[in-house]
Amino acid sequence: MSKKKKRKRAKYVTQRSLMTNYGLTRSIIERFLPEPKLVFDPENPDKAPVRKWKKSDVDAMLAANPDIRKAIEERKRKKEERTARALRKTRAADEYLQQFSPDDIIQQGRELDRRFVLHVGPTNSGKTYEAIQVLKGAERGVYLGPLRLLALEMFETLNADGRKCSLLTGEEYEPVSGAGLTASTIELCDFTAKYDVAVIDEAQLIADPFRGASWTNAICLVDASVVQVCMAPEALPLIENLLKAMDTPYEIVYHQRLVPLEFAGVFKDIADVQPGDALIAFSRKKVLGIAAALEKMGRHASVIYGALPPAARREEVRRFTAKETTVVVATDAIGMGISLPIKRIIFVESEKFDGSCRRSLVPSEIKQIAGRAGRFGKYDLGEVLTMSDRKLISAGMKDEVPPIHKLNLAFPKEALEYDYPLDKLLAQWDALPSNPLYDRADMSEAETLLGVLGNSASLYPRELLYSLITCPVDVKNEKLVNYWYDCCEMILADAPLQRPEYPENNLESCELKYQAYDIYHQLSRRIGIEDDCLADKERLCNKINKYLVKSKTSFIRRCRLCGCELPVTARFNICDRCFGRR
Repeated sequence: MSKKKKRKRAKYVTQRSLMTNYGLTRSIIERFLPEPKLVFDPENPDKAPVRKWKKSDVDAMLAANPDIRKAIEERKRKKEERTARALRKTRAADEYLQQFSPDDIIQQGRELDRRFVLHVGPTNSGKTYEAIQVLKGAERGVYLGPLRLLALEMFETLNADGRKCSLLTGEEYEPVSGAGLTASTIELCDFTAKYDVAVIDEAQLIADPFRGASWTNAICLVDASVVQVCMAPEALPLIENLLKAMDTPYEIVYHQRLVPLEFAGVFKDIADVQPGDALIAFSRKKVLGIAAALEKMGRHASVIYGALPPAARREEVRRFTAKETTVVVATDAIGMGISLPIKRIIFVESEKFDGSCRRSLVPSEIKQIAGRAGRFGKYDLGEVLTMSDRKLISAGMKDEVPPIHKLNLAFPKEALEYDYPLDKLLAQWDALPSNPLYDRADMSEAETLLGVLGNSASLYPRELLYSLITCPVDVKNEKLVNYWYDCCEMILADAPLQRPEYPENNLESCELKYQAYDIYHQLSRRIGIEDDCLADKERLCNKINKYLVKSKTSFIRRCRLCGCELPVTARFNICDRCFGRR
């Protein structure tokens, strides 16, 4: 009995395969190939059929049309050449960018005649105070800090002590006639000026991926006879190595806490708050919700969080200092440079969202915040309590913070002259291999803004384009990004910038409008226009402070199903009873 011959199943190819693997164009497919067959997937009979061509028909067509085969091969060759050229250019860009290292600014630092005094100590140890006393005796001097609020505090302190001082931040410039001193945010350091004394505050931020390069530049390039650098202990080895590399003489002054600090255990209920307490949470909504719960109990609270404008934040600090409020509710924005008469720090939460994930606090963050407890001259002891993860907070106060090993290097503006698309240049900078001695500034936010401009980016002069995309913008806030984009379009059209037009009917809208005014002011300065919008911003701050006084109850957290009030430690927006029912 003869065996039946096994029938060969025809092989089919899709249009995508024809275009990618064979190199055929749509016009060739339509002109030279027969009509495709609708082929069903036997494993998914309900799925729509796919248009396919027999592989044998394709091979036969190519054999009968050698000119098409030659054209395809020529296109492939040109594509490979373009790919190879792009690869060579990418490698050249890599080699070009890798030549930029801290060596250049270290060499510039060697040429300056300077002496450094390193003030090393924990929070509330008086290191910045001692550095400022030296600054007061200088004829020409500058304070360089991380926050507008800190620069403003130094500006007011120095002027109150009879030392004329001007203020320079990204938000405002207040020149004082005859002033020899300037209080400034560190990004605006004037490297062309000659000072008697410069104070660089919070130098441990030299390792920050977004802003650390400003501390690197200030330490290496500020031209002052005496440079006073204030830092947490973990930054000392790195700063010492940097000064040794510059052959710059220095001395170290160690500072101890002025008031002892101790962990005092678990805090059970916010009803037990005392005057002088500061409750710490890690989101704006949580802070306002806790403050609202306290106000409902008859406890007046000041609030401090990152999105709060500096002037509004200062008013909240004033209310607490003047005892118009008895409690502070704050994010980790309280941890740097804000002088408040706090007796106890209470961690309501022990986790925070850091921009990419929710994680537990690390020892450096715990120490920075906990160190705000205990005001010298007012309290003999600073206490720290927690409503969450006693073990983590207790251990974090004791654990040594690991030393910082890498400084941060700024993106080199000289690289803008390199003949290479700016988007690819920034991407290459971020993709360079890591270096054991330093990290490179994170340019991801600038890349995001460059992507928002799209094809219109090529219409801007390169230096102006770089200036626009490095404007401080919260890239996670779509409304602010859209406003920034509209301003950039006006700049391209050589039209006057339109001031932000947002409603002012609640706290969030006022805060949004204030941030938009920041963008308006920054962009105006970058194109050489000094448009004073301080009056509008001050009006908004006053409105924000009124909302903070009157409208906190709207932020009480409630279960989204039954509407009952949630405890301040609740992690989710649903109560236990409703969760159990589900």
